[in-house]
Amino acid sequence: MPENIPVNDKRSTVNGGGQPRDPNREPFAVNHSPGTVKRIDTKWDDTEIVFSHMTPDTKFLFDRMTEVTLDAVAAAPDQCIMDLACGRAIDAFKLALKGATVFGLDPSDTMLAKALEWIAPKPHPVVLIRSLAEKVPFPDSSFDKLVCKGAIDHFANLDASLEEIFRILKPRGKLIISVANFESLSCKLGRAYDRAYEKLKNRKRSEHPFWVPPDDHNFKFDCAFLLKRLEPRFSIEMVQGLSLFWCLPYWGATLEKLKPKTAEKILKLLDGLASLVPSLSDVLVIRAVPRK
Repeated sequence: MPENIPVNDKRSTVNGGGQPRDPNREPFAVNHSPGTVKRIDTKWDDTEIVFSHMTPDTKFLFDRMTEVTLDAVAAAPDQCIMDLACGRAIDAFKLALKGATVFGLDPSDTMLAKALEWIAPKPHPVVLIRSLAEKVPFPDSSFDKLVCKGAIDHFANLDASLEEIFRILKPRGKLIISVANFESLSCKLGRAYDRAYEKLKNRKRSEHPFWVPPDDHNFKFDCAFLLKRLEPRFSIEMVQGLSLFWCLPYWGATLEKLKPKTAEKILKLLDGLASLVPSLSDVLVIRAVPRK
């Protein structure tokens, strides 16, 4: 069963009802395809992916991703919104500030604990729920909007998750997804650079190249793949590309050598170009409507 955690009750724990978490609890098991089962890490922690230092391109992209995603949601009073795979629930809180009723769902005890710690002292309530994207504990047509920022590529069963999203959205509801594009211009150039490097140096430049999805990703997303998966259930309203050249070798270091205002102008220019060619952008933001 899901665990509801109203953050305006400081006595609440991640497991709900003040009960201690069972350290021996098994991860959720989700059927991914016939004959296979993918495990969900219920103790997933973002500590290893939190940057201690961000180059100008990374900071720009992260800020821009949040800005465009939340603008696409356009939260308003009297709306019921879900932040799916909410993590620390920082975005969920920003949506609640707009007067919306916001639910943050995540399968990770660790992330929900961090979310609760961060949100609990704040005045606008967000309800945190421990559950899976593949098995959302709400009735049909419950939500006006659902947002999933930077997390859909972690899901164990993409089709099951999209079916659940379709089910819980109202007929004229909105789905907003933002996700890294692993067929971006940066990834294409990075692959070519690394192959040339390996051929010339007879060794790999990196054991973990940026153009390969990390181990905790279950899917590699690009524009065509995302649109194809959404098409059976959703009509696309908006596709926006953000940023170019993120993580390209030496790009961040080059920007750091420039004056901050000069670097910002370059990044804004490239962001404008990315909006014209989303398939080559670093991050995709898509808004869609269920076909109901």
